[in-house]
Amino acid sequence: MADDHAILRDGIVSLLKQEPSLNVACTAAGGYEVLDLLAKQEVDVCLLDINMPGLDGIETAKVIRQRKPEIKIIMLTTYNDREIISELVHIGVAGYLLKNSNKEELVEAVHKVMKGRNYFSEEVEKVILEGLTEKKDTGVITLTEREVEVVQLLAKEYTNDKIAEELHISYRTVETHRKNIMQKTKALNLAGLIKYAYSKGLIK
Repeated sequence: MADDHAILRDGIVSLLKQEPSLNVACTAAGGYEVLDLLAKQEVDVCLLDINMPGLDGIETAKVIRQRKPEIKIIMLTTYNDREIISELVHIGVAGYLLKNSNKEELVEAVHKVMKGRNYFSEEVEKVILEGLTEKKDTGVITLTEREVEVVQLLAKEYTNDKIAEELHISYRTVETHRKNIMQKTKALNLAGLIKYAYSKGLIK
């Protein structure tokens, strides 16, 4: 189980230890620590937060899928962003839960992915389905609220590091947002992106 907040991490571990059928093998505070532990220990399921120091949850999930594809990954995070969810589904995570999930849902998710099934919380499934419906019905993908925030900060000449600090997200997550924004708007560079943002009224 990996999360950079010790109180939250310890609380989740405490909940899981109450379940006789589950054994918590190890815990970590960051992505690199996760990879070090997985190189030494055999685990069935890895619970990952997204916003972690050093190597964030998205990049950590990518490496785990490459090095140890047999390990089932469940994301446990506050992020309900469509683009991030889509990227992690593409990477191949087996589950995605929000941190407002209760103990019963968390245990159910772990059991299901251990059996080779996927588990996405109801809120996450709704986000995924809305994205699919939007693509099918309009053929146009709008920028998410978080992406708009990133564009507005870029227009203020914020660097990726400063955007990460301002929005309380990791540097890697900012990079992911920028990549998705450029693809959606078909902008070739930052100047083109700012021009697009002005034309759509995203910045004034």
